[in-house]
Amino acid sequence: MYTLNTAARFARDLISPFARVLFPIRWKEFNELHYWKRARKARELSNTHFRNFYTAHFGLSDSFYTAKTILDIGCGPRGSLEWATMAARRIGLDPLACEYLRLGADRHEMEYIDAPSERIPLDEGACDVVCSFNSLDHVENVALTIQEIKRVTRDGGLFLLLVEVNHAPTDCEPHRLSPRGLVDILKPELVCQTLRVYRPTAHGLYHSLRANELVAQPLDATDVCYMSAKFLRTKTA
Repeated sequence: MYTLNTAARFARDLISPFARVLFPIRWKEFNELHYWKRARKARELSNTHFRNFYTAHFGLSDSFYTAKTILDIGCGPRGSLEWATMAARRIGLDPLACEYLRLGADRHEMEYIDAPSERIPLDEGACDVVCSFNSLDHVENVALTIQEIKRVTRDGGLFLLLVEVNHAPTDCEPHRLSPRGLVDILKPELVCQTLRVYRPTAHGLYHSLRANELVAQPLDATDVCYMSAKFLRTKTA
């Protein structure tokens, strides 16, 4: 049966090749917002899973975050930092943040900043912990985003990264990243302390990390997988 949803998908498929070339950023944002609106309609915007991935997954405790400033890059509308009540400041950064507030994020106990990751409106060294969970392959410019991550992370601070690697570019995820390439581009300011790569399951990044099927040589992984890494911000000359 030909439905309105079928028509919408047909129209999107027809427009996609042209929009991807003519308006790549707008088209990416349109598709990401469409994804989150569908998730909200399906009541899939829970955030109870985040605490584990900010803490135990990286060998950190809740108390580690006491009085710290946390920045979540590409936060989405789930309220990813609501759990961190002990922090001094918990900030979600996303170029669609104003749209997320209309989806209900205005009720979350955290800040949202509407800005791109290539131009973070925070002072140098303002953050104790910077996180990018399932978002670094979504940004407009990876190199500029990493420059900003280095800038806003204080000396001795952490950068926590969860990202899909080695996938073909898509409308929402336009960058093909590799574990070795990421470790190299984050040097010398951000030194890799832990690195794990997980084989994918049918349910995405967080389910794959829970399944815990590790790749033997994570730095040289070439298949589509999920990378988890913790980096320490060091002083540079």
